[in-house]
Amino acid sequence: MSLPMSEDDLKQALEKIADGDGVWEIRDFEAPFIIEKKDDVFAVNEIAAIMAEYDHRLVFALCGCTNNADQVIRILNSGQYNVCYDVESLYDVADVLMRSGYYGRVPVALWRFIDYHKVVRDLEDAGWYFQPEVRVAVQPLL
Repeated sequence: MSLPMSEDDLKQALEKIADGDGVWEIRDFEAPFIIEKKDDVFAVNEIAAIMAEYDHRLVFALCGCTNNADQVIRILNSGQYNVCYDVESLYDVADVLMRSGYYGRVPVALWRFIDYHKVVRDLEDAGWYFQPEVRVAVQPLL
């Protein structure tokens, strides 16, 4: 079975796999967040439903840089994050920010003198995290 699903569908699925003894165990290797064997499957389903409302790449990246699913949901619901999609590294993020004017108006002629290693270190210090599997960089702001 795959989450999220309606509560009724989930109850029916659990009845099928419990073999009448009412005991089951969660095993999932595809969820972007940690699931313990004895977690409440209905709570996990609720978390999966909330996360399904957002771009899976963003969710995957946030799960990689936070402590738990509740924190990811707080960040997502509040909109308190910055994100760059389709990047190969934090160097690409630095370039995107430079081109967008994030650092103010820097004449193009001076760009070749910018130490991107230092800019990337500053991004890391500011909480930026790069998730290579989905090519997304994210900065949680909570």
